[in-house]
Amino acid sequence: MGGFPQVFKLRLIALSMAILFGIMGIVYFAVHVSTRDTIEKQLILNAQALAVAVASIVKQDIEGYKTFLETRDINSEYYRRMQAIFMKIKANSNVRYIYTERRINETTFEYILDAEEIRHPDHSPPGTTEATDPQREAVYSAERPIAFKLSEHPQWGFLVTAYAPIRDHDGAMLGIAGIDIDSSELYSSLNRVQAILLVIYLVITVITLLVLMKYANVFLEPLFKDKLTGAYSKRYSEKLIQEEIAAAGKRRKGLSLMMLDLDHFKNINDTYGHGFGDKVLSSVSETIKKFLREKDYFIRFGGEEFIALVPHIDENRATEIAERIREAVGENKIFNEEKKTSVKMTISIGIANLNDSTVSAQEFIERADKALYAAKAKRNCVCIFEG
Repeated sequence: MGGFPQVFKLRLIALSMAILFGIMGIVYFAVHVSTRDTIEKQLILNAQALAVAVASIVKQDIEGYKTFLETRDINSEYYRRMQAIFMKIKANSNVRYIYTERRINETTFEYILDAEEIRHPDHSPPGTTEATDPQREAVYSAERPIAFKLSEHPQWGFLVTAYAPIRDHDGAMLGIAGIDIDSSELYSSLNRVQAILLVIYLVITVITLLVLMKYANVFLEPLFKDKLTGAYSKRYSEKLIQEEIAAAGKRRKGLSLMMLDLDHFKNINDTYGHGFGDKVLSSVSETIKKFLREKDYFIRFGGEEFIALVPHIDENRATEIAERIREAVGENKIFNEEKKTSVKMTISIGIANLNDSTVSAQEFIERADKALYAAKAKRNCVCIFEG
């Protein structure tokens, strides 16, 4: 009965969407980071294992490798055999580069073997190259394998690189074996997964927004309605009334506020107990609501005091509704199981009709309250605030 003021609906939607965005953001971030870290960790482990394997292959014929270091005979059987092994490894994996190198000095290195034909553009150039990356330095210093992820390179894309030391039979380090794994496709797949997640989250957001807009009243009712009587609670009343005053002023239509108070309700609690008093309040509330329209508002303002806010009616119509409520409440019989008797109640009603759209909600309530005070002096009657 009666919708919620727009401000409450907007607050509910804004709060719900903020919570939803927060949850989805955390989930999105967690999925993204977890997936990325899992991929990177596995690539790094694979690269390191492969670099160690390449170093082991070289060590199997370490004398041939040392001879090639001296001769650099690319027509030798050893070079052709090692190149074929490297190229086979590359063809059967996502490895982009395989090579061996040795250090000339602190910053200069010389490439020895790689997995490319000599005329291929990716073939390592003869001679020396300068490199000062800390990972390479760590391998030469600690003489242990290391693997790491390179940032996206404009030429190479995403690479996961690993180095492993190449040792002589006596344990002397002759250089390193290097592996570069191309992870660009995996990162592209990861980006596609994130794009799909974003689309899913967008759909969830739109659906949630539509549900909130359609069923805002359903979600708000438990927060603002009194469980015993089904009426809106007092904290809801002032903003609701102020909103209806503004709407009545814009539409130039009437608005009436009724203050309803059960007569001698304290006697009911004293005589029959508070449990039966609650039953009386519930029964009377149901009787009152029968005479209110869907767009009217029924509010529990106090213990046995209620407000009925009735828009789009004039003074005569408001008085007629109030009289019908008064009569129905007086005729309603409420059975007390404990004492096997029926109890009747009477109700006093004060009415204030809006004649000035600048009046505040508090002033409007006070006018109806003054009319109610007059009605309570007589009991079981309806009084109108006359100003």
